[in-house]
Amino acid sequence: MLQSFHRIACTFAIITVGAASLPAQDSSYDLLPEKTQAALWLPHAEKALSAWNNTELAKLATDKSIAPFFEEKRKEIEGRFMEAGWRLSVQPEDIGDYSTGQLLLGWAAVDHPPKPYTLMMVADVEDDEKQNAELLARIDEELKEQKAEKANLSHAGTDIVKYVLPRRPGELIKQSSYVAIKDGSLLATDDEAMIKELIDRVGGTLTKQQLSAEADFVKSRELAKLSGNADVEFFVRPLGFARIIRSIAGTRSKSDTDMLVALERQGFKSISAISGEFLIGNKDLDVEYNGYVYAKKPFDLSAKVLDFPNQASNEIPAFIGDKIASLIVTNWNAKDAFWTVEGLVDEITGTEGVFAEVIDGIKLDPNGPQIDIRKILPLFTNDIFSVSDTKEGDAEVDSRRNLMAFKLTDPAVLSKVLNRAMRGEPDAKEIEFKGHTIWAVSHNSTNELEVPPDFEFGGLDDDFGDFGPPRAQGNGNDKDEDHWLNSWAITVHGNYLVFASHIDLIKESIERSLQTDESPIYAHDDYQRVMGAIHKFHGSDPVCAWRVLFPKEAYRVQYELFRQGKLSESQSMLATILDRLLQTDDEIEDKVQKINGQGLPDFSTIEKYLQPGGFSIRTRNDGWSFGGMILSKNFQELKKKAPEPKDDSEFETARSPQDTSTGARR
Repeated sequence: MLQSFHRIACTFAIITVGAASLPAQDSSYDLLPEKTQAALWLPHAEKALSAWNNTELAKLATDKSIAPFFEEKRKEIEGRFMEAGWRLSVQPEDIGDYSTGQLLLGWAAVDHPPKPYTLMMVADVEDDEKQNAELLARIDEELKEQKAEKANLSHAGTDIVKYVLPRRPGELIKQSSYVAIKDGSLLATDDEAMIKELIDRVGGTLTKQQLSAEADFVKSRELAKLSGNADVEFFVRPLGFARIIRSIAGTRSKSDTDMLVALERQGFKSISAISGEFLIGNKDLDVEYNGYVYAKKPFDLSAKVLDFPNQASNEIPAFIGDKIASLIVTNWNAKDAFWTVEGLVDEITGTEGVFAEVIDGIKLDPNGPQIDIRKILPLFTNDIFSVSDTKEGDAEVDSRRNLMAFKLTDPAVLSKVLNRAMRGEPDAKEIEFKGHTIWAVSHNSTNELEVPPDFEFGGLDDDFGDFGPPRAQGNGNDKDEDHWLNSWAITVHGNYLVFASHIDLIKESIERSLQTDESPIYAHDDYQRVMGAIHKFHGSDPVCAWRVLFPKEAYRVQYELFRQGKLSESQSMLATILDRLLQTDDEIEDKVQKINGQGLPDFSTIEKYLQPGGFSIRTRNDGWSFGGMILSKNFQELKKKAPEPKDDSEFETARSPQDTSTGARR
C-alpha cells in the first residue's frame, strides 16, 4: 500500500511544479457524481509538493545516482500507465505550470457502453483566457505527437475538445478524451456525457446527486474525523472500485461465479466506504495516513467472518528474529468466524452444501487426513503472527521467505493430529530436527492445489503483511495458472503451529527459541522507533492488528530482481502490480520484464533513504479505524512499556457506542 501511495505522490509532485497556492473550494466533492467509486483530492497542490520535498522518499527520487534512470524511463513508464487505465490525454507536465491550487481525481461507475467506468480530473487554473489558450495548445501539441484525431464540441456555452487516440494492439474501440476549461477549472474525462455533467456542476446548473451529499461518503468522513489539514484526502467504495480495477486490468473469472457478486450477496456490501487522509513531511513522520472503514453492522451471512477483537498480542514469540522484513500481528475469532464462510463457499462453487461436504470429507474420507475440524478449531487461540524475511546473500527469485504462526491452546494434541494427517500425505517428508518433527512438502506438479481464480490472497508480501504464502513458480506458459507453493513446511513447536515457505526458516526459528526466551526484535532500534510512533500518534489502546515494516530488508530483493530483469518471476505483490500496470496481456504471458532496470544503482546506494513504518487497526462499532506512518529520519522516540490488555468489552464493536475515535492524534 505505501508503495502505491508513493507512486501517486510522485505523480502529484510532477503536476504541481510551478503552481501557486490559492484557497481550495469548500465543497470540491460537489463536482463529482454520487456514483463515484474512488476519489483523490489535493486541497492545496503546492503545499503538498512542498511537504513532499521534505521527505526521504523525495530525496531518493532526486538522488543523482537514481534520477537519470527515472528521466530516461519517464516516457516509457507514463505510456504504460496510460495502457493500464490512465485514459485521459492530459499529462501531468501539461498542466504543471498552470495549476493554481487543488487537484481532484475520480473514478465513477457509468451505465452506458462501451465501458463500465469513467475517469475524471479537475484542476484549478487561472480564469485567464490567454493562459488557458496556452494550456490547451500545450495539450494539443502533446496529442498531435500521438497522432490523435481532434474534434471541437460545445456544451452550455463552453468549448470542449475531443481527442481520439489511435487504436492500440488488442483494442476493439478507440479511446477518447474530452478536455474543457470552465470558470477556472480544467476538466478532463474519457466520457462525453461526463464532461458535460462536469461543466454543469462547475457552472452551478447541476447541484443534485453529487458525491458530497451521498450518505456513505458523509458518514465515512464523519467517522474518520479528518483533520482538515491533509495534503491528500481519499475516498473508496471497496466493491465498486474493485469492479473498476478489474475492468482496467481486463481480467475475467475462469469460473461461472463472479466473486464480487458473491461477496455482495454474502453481506460484504455492508462495507460501504473508506475515507482517510495523508499528512506529508512532518517533523516526526515523512508520511502519516489515517482513516476509517465504514461498515454497517451487524454483519450478515459470510461477512461475519470479519470478526477481529481488539486483542492483538503485544507479546512476540521468541522464535521471531530481529532481521525480518515485516511482522504483522492479528487477532481473529476463528473458532466462530470460520463457520460463517459456508454461504460464500457454496455460492462460489455454485453448489449448496459443498462446504459441509468438504468438512465432513476431511473427517470421514478414508484416503484423507481424517481430521474433525469442529474439534480442531478450539485448539487455536485468536493470535496469528505473520513474518517475512529474505535469505542472506545475492537476491534470487526465491529469496523471499514467509512464515505464519498460530498460537495454540493445546499444542500436544494438535501435534498428534498434524503428524497423523501428514503421514497420509504422499508428497510429505518427515524430518526430525532438534526434538521437533517438521513436515516438508514438495509437490511434483504445479497443477496440485489450484486456487480458485477469483479468490487470490497469496503473495501479498510487499504491502499487506504476508497473509498468504507466495505462489508457486510456474513455467510462465499459461497466464491464467495460479497455484499454491510447490514446496512448504509445517510443524508444531512451542505453543504454535508454524507454516513456512522454506524449511530453513522453521529450523532457524526452532534454534532461536531454544537459545532465548525473548524475541531479539525487542532490542531492534527500528522496531522500537516504529512502535513508539504508533503509540504516540495512534494511541496505545488495544488493537485488532498491527504491523511493522523494515524496508531495507523488505525491498532489497525486489529492487535487485528489478535490476536483473527478473521481477516478474518473483511472484510478489509488487511484481503482480507491475505486471498489471506496466505490461500488456501478451507481455504478462511471456513473463518478460519490460521496464529495464539495469540503469539503477546498487541497493546499498539508496537504502539510506528508506525509513521503517507501521500501522495499527482498531475494530469499532461502525467498522474499523486505522492509522499508519513512514518515520522521518530524525524520529527517535522509543516504545514505552506495553499496557496490559484490557477487557475487550471496552473496545468490541456493538458494546461501546461512544468508542469511535481513531487514536491519540485525534
